[in-house]
Amino acid sequence: MNNIKSFKVTQGIIAVLCLLLPVFLRIADNASKFRFSISNYVYMTRSYVFGMLLCMAAMLFIFNATVYYQDSKDMDISKHGKWYNVVLGGSLLGVILFPHLQYQVIHYCFAGIFFIGNAVVMAVFHRKRDVVISITLSVLVLVALALHFIGLVSLLVGEWLSLATIGVHFILQSIGIVSINMLKKQQVL
Repeated sequence: MNNIKSFKVTQGIIAVLCLLLPVFLRIADNASKFRFSISNYVYMTRSYVFGMLLCMAAMLFIFNATVYYQDSKDMDISKHGKWYNVVLGGSLLGVILFPHLQYQVIHYCFAGIFFIGNAVVMAVFHRKRDVVISITLSVLVLVALALHFIGLVSLLVGEWLSLATIGVHFILQSIGIVSINMLKKQQVL
């Protein structure tokens, strides 16, 4: 499989994981209802599933960035392109390493870096032709989280809506509807 195909497949897997993460966790929990947040699944009996799924997502973000860098010379793409996926993947590792009840401040800092970071990436790193959809998706990530903070939805629903929006962005990228700004000659907005 060539690097571009690996890149697109990885984006698709990240998208599916983002869209279905709460469902996978709910199934592994064997509880009668969803927990109040994704992070609370670290306390389920099968907490290793929480760690495995978030670690998979983190590694997929990091892998996505490394495939991009690996192909930068062959594709005439700028080196500054996907560095942010390393940061986003690292922030997910921080969410795993610092459970929210024991390390509240650190945990929520890493979670904030992940969610807000994804919104910023969508809003900033895109081609001019994709400005409307990229900004819209970026705003949706933040609105989904804001719905929790104003008391309209649970934290789990806010996180899930944000993850779903991030997943949609990855799907749109993998099928070519939305493009990241990869070419050296193009301007990043």
